[in-house]
This record gives sequence, C-alpha cells and structure tokens, in this order.
Amino acid sequence: MEGNSLVCWFPLIRMQSCMGYSPVQSRCWSVLVVLLIVTGVPQLIAEEQVDFSFFERRIRPVLTERCYRCHLKNKDNKSGLMLDSRRALFRGGRSGPALVDGDPGASLLIRAIRHEPSVASMPPDQKLSKSEVQAFVTWVRQGSPWPKNEPTTRSLTNPNQSNEFWSFQPVTKPAVPGMDDSAWVRSPVDAFVLKGLQASGLKPVPPADRRQLIRRATLDLHGVLPSPDSVNAFVKDLSPRAFETLIERLLASPRYGERWARRWMDVVRYADSNGMDDNMTYADAWRYRDYLVQAFNEDKPYDHFVREQIAGDLMSFDDPDAAHHATVATGFLMIGPKMLAEDDPVKQRMDIIDDQLDTLGRAFMGLTIGCARCHDHKFDPISTEDYYGLAGIFLSTRVMLSYRVDSKWNSIAGGTARGNEKLEQLERELDRLDAAVVLGDFVGKAEEKKALTDELARVKEQYAAIPKIMATEDDRVQDLEVFLGGNHLTRGDLVERRFPSSIFADQGAFIPKDQSGRLQLADWMTHPDHPLTTRVIVNRIWQALFQEPLVRSPDNFGRLGQMPDNAALLDWLAREFVDSGWSIKDLCRRIMLTNTYQMSSVFQRKAYALDPDNRMQWRHNRRRMQAEELRDSLLSVSGQIDLMMGGAVFESDKILVILSASSLKDPSLFESKRRSVYLPVLRSGVYDVFSAFDFPDPAVVNGRRGQTTVAPQALFMMNDMMVHEAARLLARDSAETVVQDRFEDRLTTIYMQVYSRFPTSQERLLWKQFIDRYPNESHKGRNLESAWEAVVRVLLASNEFVYVD
Repeated sequence: MEGNSLVCWFPLIRMQSCMGYSPVQSRCWSVLVVLLIVTGVPQLIAEEQVDFSFFERRIRPVLTERCYRCHLKNKDNKSGLMLDSRRALFRGGRSGPALVDGDPGASLLIRAIRHEPSVASMPPDQKLSKSEVQAFVTWVRQGSPWPKNEPTTRSLTNPNQSNEFWSFQPVTKPAVPGMDDSAWVRSPVDAFVLKGLQASGLKPVPPADRRQLIRRATLDLHGVLPSPDSVNAFVKDLSPRAFETLIERLLASPRYGERWARRWMDVVRYADSNGMDDNMTYADAWRYRDYLVQAFNEDKPYDHFVREQIAGDLMSFDDPDAAHHATVATGFLMIGPKMLAEDDPVKQRMDIIDDQLDTLGRAFMGLTIGCARCHDHKFDPISTEDYYGLAGIFLSTRVMLSYRVDSKWNSIAGGTARGNEKLEQLERELDRLDAAVVLGDFVGKAEEKKALTDELARVKEQYAAIPKIMATEDDRVQDLEVFLGGNHLTRGDLVERRFPSSIFADQGAFIPKDQSGRLQLADWMTHPDHPLTTRVIVNRIWQALFQEPLVRSPDNFGRLGQMPDNAALLDWLAREFVDSGWSIKDLCRRIMLTNTYQMSSVFQRKAYALDPDNRMQWRHNRRRMQAEELRDSLLSVSGQIDLMMGGAVFESDKILVILSASSLKDPSLFESKRRSVYLPVLRSGVYDVFSAFDFPDPAVVNGRRGQTTVAPQALFMMNDMMVHEAARLLARDSAETVVQDRFEDRLTTIYMQVYSRFPTSQERLLWKQFIDRYPNESHKGRNLESAWEAVVRVLLASNEFVYVD
C-alpha cells in the first residue's frame, strides 16, 4: 500500500483506551481500525499553485500610490520600515516586524492601516478605504504571497517586446508521434503521452479494473457515485465498445450539465449574494446558473458559450428563446462582488469594471489583466493603455442603475415588454424614495419620514416580485482616460476602446464608434487563431478529467504561471477542439477513450522517484471527492437525493440583506436534498460542509481548488448528522433488499452502494465478528440494526469512499 492517509484518524481511535471502554468495545474499535486500513487510499498532499494576481491587482497599487513616498530607501523613511519586498515586511522597522504570517490581527501593518490607537496610523494623512484595508487582511491570511520576493520598484517589462512567451504564440497542430508500442497507443493523445514517458525513462502503469473505471468516469462526468445496477451492467458487458457506450450514456444524462456547470461556477466566481458591505442576495442569479446547466447539457459550442456570456444581449437570433438565453448568459458580468455602499461613485464603477476585466481575463484567456490598472503589466504584454482600452468597453455597458450608497444592479424583466415598463416605473420610485430615506435628502417630520420608509419597503417588495434577469445592456458609449497610478482623480491621455493587439492582432477587429465593443471583444476572443482562448479551456477540461492540468496554473498562462507539461499535446488538443466545432463533449469523449485516461492509479516506486508529481502521466491521479461530490454521493447512496432541476434558490420574494453571522449560517438555507449545484452560494457565509472540504472563495476566479487533509474532515465524516442520517437510511434500505436478513447479502448490498464492489473475504470475516459482538455490549439501545448502522458509518468515513482511484 502506497502510504497511509489515516493520520487524522489515529488520535481519534486511540481515545478508546482513555475512555474506559470495555475489552469487547476495544476489540470493536480494532476491527474498525483494520477495516479503515484495508479500505484506505494513499494520502494526497496538495501543492497548491501560488496565485500572485490578487497581490498585483489589490496590494501593489496601494503600496505604490500610498506607501512608497515614506517607506523606501530615502530620506523620508523615518521608521526604518521598507515595503519593497516581502522579506522587508517580515524584517520590519524600529517597531518590529510588520507582518505575522497568516495572522492579520497580530500584524503591525494591519493594525496601522486600521488606525488602531496602540500603533502609529498609516497612512497618516488619510485612512485607506474599507475595501483596501480588507484586501490587505485577505492578503495576509493568504500568506502574503509576493512574486519571487522581488522588490516592487523593479523596472517594468516593455509590453511591446514581451509577447515571445510560449502562450502568446499561435496554436499549432503538431504531428502525432509515431510510436513503436502501437499496442498501448489507442489514440493520438496516447502517442503524445507515451513519447514523453519514454523520453523520461518511464512506462504507463496497467489499466484500471472495470469497477474503478466506471466509478471514476461517473464521478468525473456526473459528480455522483454510479448505481450498483449500472456498475453490474458495465462489468458484465464484455463488448469492445462497453466503455464507449458508458461514456455516451453519461454524456447524454442531465447530470452531466449539473456537474460541469458547477465546475464553471468556480471559474466565474458565481454566488447568490453580493458579499462585501451590504451582503444582499442575488435573488435572480440562479437564472445564469440554469443557463450554464442547459448550455453544457446541450453541448453549446464553446465559442458561442463565450460570446453569449460577454455580449449575449447584443447578438442576433431568429429564435426568441435563444435570444432570451443569451441575455441571461450576460449574468457572467453581473454576479461579481460589489461595494454597494461605496460613497465614491467613480471608484465604485471602476472597481466593478476591474472585477469584470479580471474575471474575463483569467477565466477565458488565463491573463491577469487587472494587474495593468495602475501600471504596465510587469510580466505580460498588457500595457496600462490596453487596460483602459478594455475598461472603456465596460464603461459603455450598463451594470448598475446608479453608483452611490444603496446602489442597485441592472435587471431586465423576464416576461413581456409591459413587464419592463413596470420595472422601469418601480426603479424610478426606488430612486426617488432612496434619495429621501437613504441618502438623507428628506427634510420634514419624523412621521412623514416613517411613511416614506414604509412606502420604500412596499416598492421593494413589488420590485422583487417581478421575474427578472440579472443582465447587461449597452449604455452611453464613451472612451476612458488612463488613471495615473490607478487614481481616478489623476487623469492621463484618453484611450480609445480597443483590444490588446500584442496578445492577438486580428486585422479584422475594430469597434464602431456607436457601439460599446462588447460584441467585437467576444468575436476577438473566440477567433479560431486566438492563442489563449482554446488553450485555456482545453487545459481546464484536461484538469477536470485528470485532477492536474497540463498547465498547472490554469488561471494564469502568463510569465508568472507554469510552463505546460506537454506543450505539443496541449496544442494538438486545442486545434482539434476548434476543428471539431468547439465541442466540450467531443473533447471529453476523445480524452476518456484513451489508454491514458483508463490507466490505474497504482503506485510504482521507480516512476515516483523519477516523476513524483506525475507530470508525464505515468498513472492516473488519485483524488478526493470535492465537497459537492461528497454531499451528493451521501444523499444518493442513502436514497435521499432530489433530482429536480433548476429554479430559484431563495423562496422569499423580498429584497434580502444578509448581514449577521447567524443569518449567514442559518441551517434552513441548506436543508434541501437537491444536488449541491442548486444550493445557495453566499459570499461571507459559505456552507460549513463545503468549507470543510475546500470549497473555493466565490469572490474570485478559482480554476484550481486547493486540497487540504485535516482533522475536521475526519471528524465530519464520523460525527456529522448528514453522515449519520445517510448511514441510518442505507442500513434500513439494505435490510429491505435481502431475504431473511442474510449477513452476506446485506453486506454485499452496502458495499456495492458505497464502494461499487463486493467485500473481500477478509472484510466479511471482520464485519461478521463486529456484527456478532456489537449488540451484546452493555450500552442501552444497541441492537442488530444499530450494528448495521455502525458498519455503514465506518464505510462512509473510510478513504475508499471519499477518494477516487
């Protein structure tokens, strides 16, 4: 066995000797330990790729604008504190280290910018905004990542001379290697992989067995365990095309769209609440989520998929339903976090545009565009002029109805034109009442103000009751000046709306004077020869099927990202992707029908010594179920899962503001038995079960989730009521499916549900001993049924259930 991942369990198991358990109870614990070891899988140690984009976008600009005047090596530096490198921050000045790693509350830097009375306030002239302070807090919690520990004041890269990097070169279609080992090579993908393996002195491991294979494929495509019937049918199907038939069935199921929509929701920072200051519910965001599910199920060509999310409201359709769905798709631009109570309207608007540009760049092109808001990008060919050329496109796009305290986002009525008229009328009423009640324009008696407040509440209810779409519209077309140092109070030259030509120079791309440019931007990004768009999505699909992408920084294809493990394979797949009609299902099919995908995850010491990160793909990567897969599988094996698709997240028809910690953690928000993709995603209040298993921060792009292995995860699997209820129901159901409660049949039924396999002879022997002894204990309430519930709890808590081979 390749290493044991039971480290978190042993302290819990050893407690039995300290709690006065009887000898028989101790023997029962021993049985559980043996079973956990028997069913265990190797420990997965995550090496999460450090992402410096948050620092470049949110931290470095503030340091440059507000701090360097006094905290560089110059005569104005009285404190001795330098802020030009991470090392300097930890070294500190006369008052001591400025940072305590991972602890904002203990860091002098954070206490100073909060203007706490016990330390000198920084900056001394004017306090940073709440959002800027929060950004520093977040950065310190992240471990204060700083690119290569280089000084911030280094000279800038010339953006016009830096496009020679691999990812900015045209996508080629390399010749498929001719391989001697034709018996293993089933497809061109296998040929590229085998070439890399042989060059490294490695060989592919044997194939996975059929039960492992259907479990892996079903979780990859559906995000939930296969049923015992489907496992048995696949195992018995001895035809050469059995696996191909399985893949076609999985791709045709509506479960496919739910799983892959949830993956995309990570990338586009989907949430059902705003976060930040007024954590208001995005009551209509679910329509965008349902659009994603439908788009993946219909296998919408990826270029159309991208164009609709950027400019669906501007595209032409003969079918009204298609036009409606494309408009809903622009929710991509709407669902980001917003500082709704920002008292500087220009800053508020530019922060929203920055979020849109950052998400668009990282999600579709693997570029950290936001880093150029204050200065030329220090690593990639994006100038400040490029940034403001793109920003002008989104400045000409309506996202908010107003930019002020109590701001409201743009919406379109989901029904008839009359619905839009009613919506506009209510928006005018909201604007009038907000000005009086919220902004303080009203002057009069208290009872009169109370009447206006009540009227505002009624209008809000009427507004919330109208079916709406969170969607963009073109606004007044305008270009934007460069904000020097990112400061909107200091303006530079006017920049016409444009695309970064140093990334990709499409000679036919231009923006008409009377249009925002979003439609043209969408066309530019989905041009078949664009060097980034296809590489990025192909890399994401490979990652979804192999756990690790070919480029291990999936959101950053620039110089701060990683080089591809197999550049020729990446380009071949990208070109095939375009040639086959931008079909994601076709690419999944093409990859999964290879011997590369169907390899086992067996450990080989020699291969591990040569390639410990499996960059050459000598075996299939083991992985732990993601949070949603784990929850959905618990519901599925216990017969609780509700497969109803689509619909609103919040039942209330009121405009909700979620502020308190108690309301964010209200368990009723997550009581639904529907699939996890339909649960609310609340910024500042992610579901506890999801948080325990590394659900990403929904405020930013997350193309690659972290993966921790910590004790609370084991405690959850042993103690949480969700697991206990699943164990109770599965144990009950197993009794109803066998005749005369036969031990062998009942144990087999449970094993097939949980592990997709039969129990071994050793497992049968150990569990028989456990079942015979458990009811004879002196504990009240112990009987045969509680013994079977204990069996299921242990199986659900074991690594074999939680991990995917």
